[in-house]
Amino acid sequence: MELNATSKKILIVDDDQTMLQSLEQRLKSWGFAVLTAKTGEEALHQAQEHSPNLVLLDIMLPRMKGRELCAKLKENASTANVPVIFLTALGLPDHIRAGMNLGAEDYLVKPFEPETLRQRIDLCLKRHEPSS
Repeated sequence: MELNATSKKILIVDDDQTMLQSLEQRLKSWGFAVLTAKTGEEALHQAQEHSPNLVLLDIMLPRMKGRELCAKLKENASTANVPVIFLTALGLPDHIRAGMNLGAEDYLVKPFEPETLRQRIDLCLKRHEPSS
């Protein structure tokens, strides 16, 4: 996969092909380099191989759920500092608290406004920029 070295890399993890393609197109139109994964296992591999600047993560995934993937990313030294934003239909306070307790940076409930997603991504990336 060709990635522009100057673009921030965002890994989208969602098993819904329509959501994956929609997010991928939108993020590319905003100037981001995009990686995609449909499973937790595939996402772990992508994260370790490509060092994304941010992970957009659905909770409801086959086999390895998004929460488990988030925990694995945070436990691994090479991916521990990669911010995670959950993008999911699970929006009860307990769901949000559980996601944030795993180390997620933010939590956005589907459906969401594209501009809200853009703002959250920008804020998250700004917070994680290396200090000069």
